[in-house]
Amino acid sequence: MNEETSLMWQIACFCVCGALLGVLYEPLRILRLIIPHHSFITGVEDTVYLSLCGVVLFGLSMETGNGNFRLSYLLAAFVGGVVYFLTVGRLIKIIYSAVIKTVFKAVKLIGRKLLRPVIRCFVSIAHKLILPFVKLYENIDAKMKKHKADLKTSPEMLYNNTNNHGRNEMSVGNRIEGKIGKIQ
Repeated sequence: MNEETSLMWQIACFCVCGALLGVLYEPLRILRLIIPHHSFITGVEDTVYLSLCGVVLFGLSMETGNGNFRLSYLLAAFVGGVVYFLTVGRLIKIIYSAVIKTVFKAVKLIGRKLLRPVIRCFVSIAHKLILPFVKLYENIDAKMKKHKADLKTSPEMLYNNTNNHGRNEMSVGNRIEGKIGKIQ
């Protein structure tokens, strides 16, 4: 626009631009509803969005304001965005939230119906594959228990005698000193 424009026209342009930037934010809101984000990723997305908003508002101020940038432009864009989010944006969010929840429920229901037979088949196959390993473990465990009983049970041997009352020990610091008497 080369001709002079009134301040009211400029502020109206920035109000409309703020509302359009609010519409531009809706895909980010939808994406966050579908795929939950970490706060760092959300911050990166918002930084990119705000950078885009800054470029758009700067370009509009250069075009409509003849190279002047006023604080009233930012306030008008902010008011336009707030009006959008409190009126049409709220209604749109309710609608797409309901649609997305319905789609998720339908996909989950269909997934359960289709995957239940596959899971049953997989579990059956897994049990059949695991059975030889279970039998091998039980066999090894039985042999280990049998060999434990082969230890000598002589009263002279300290390593397998559980009755150590005949020991005469004194503890000094972390060491055990003293005589080991004959174990009964």
